[in-house]
Amino acid sequence: MKLLFRVFLISLLGVLFAQCIGVSKTFPEKRFFLIETTETKQLFAPPKPRTFLVKKVFISPRFEGKEFVYRKDNVVYESDFYNGFFIPPSHNFREEFSKSLIRSGNFEWDANLHTRLNITHFIELNLPQLYGDFRAKEPKAVIEFEVVIYEDKESIASPVFRKTYKQTVIIEKKDAESLVIGWNIALTQALSELNLDISKQLK
Repeated sequence: MKLLFRVFLISLLGVLFAQCIGVSKTFPEKRFFLIETTETKQLFAPPKPRTFLVKKVFISPRFEGKEFVYRKDNVVYESDFYNGFFIPPSHNFREEFSKSLIRSGNFEWDANLHTRLNITHFIELNLPQLYGDFRAKEPKAVIEFEVVIYEDKESIASPVFRKTYKQTVIIEKKDAESLVIGWNIALTQALSELNLDISKQLK
């Protein structure tokens, strides 16, 4: 009986001690986001009889993970464990990029979705920048990507189109939701410029 009383007393003291020092701690829930562009302006109706295949989407290793990245100082970057992409950012970017090409009318088919097509253009994408710039009082959403388009998968040394697009959008607050809104605006603007360039340059 004495042994049981001692065990009970020790357990009770442990609970009281934990409550006193506040061992129990709540953590914020993880949140997941997607970059989503607004409607793309239609440049051709009906669309051009072109098809494309996105062969590769390369994102700098600094930003390829699902966690958001914030630049806090010139040499200091920080990842956000509690806020990130719902799917890998390379997949998210590819999807929005492809939808924009179709909606603009620059292309009629996405060969990544329709496998029995005769492909007219092959595309490679490179994203060196995708982060929130939180160094100054006015935070910014930063996105930069390069588009390379070939007409023949065997002639990758001579692209028919190549250009880098960079957008920096001022956002309201230094938080994840504001950053995603900024990325949405930045990517929409960049893709609008891209589609206009493609409409003038591709055959």
